[in-house]
Amino acid sequence: MSTEQSLAAIRGIIYAVNAQDFVALRNAALPDFKRHDLAGALSEVTGFTGVADLIQLLLRAMPDMHIDIKQIFATDDRVAAHIAAAGTHQGELFGVPGTGRRLEVNGVNLYRVADGKLAETWQLLDVWGLMRQLGKV
Repeated sequence: MSTEQSLAAIRGIIYAVNAQDFVALRNAALPDFKRHDLAGALSEVTGFTGVADLIQLLLRAMPDMHIDIKQIFATDDRVAAHIAAAGTHQGELFGVPGTGRRLEVNGVNLYRVADGKLAETWQLLDVWGLMRQLGKV
């Protein structure tokens, strides 16, 4: 797998999340995909159903959520990205009812791509910053 193919796969995943296109997400990830949350804020996820459930949880909290890629680079099948997710807090998130405030959280994600599809990701979000915005700290 080339570096360019790996970058394209990850950009495609981010595009699908932003478009709320769950068919494209299903096609872009391997059936045994694994998501590791390095901050321990959200549960580990395996497979498409787990990914869809997690994204739907986030979209219930922030229906207008949008992810921007701030920086991205890759070597072969490994991709690293600095992302920022932003949206209006309209539904419950970490036990906090919707506030109507705009939230933004930065993260660093590491991805492994196999056969042009997302195989595994390790995600580290600025949970402290998010909790501060939610008024929990």
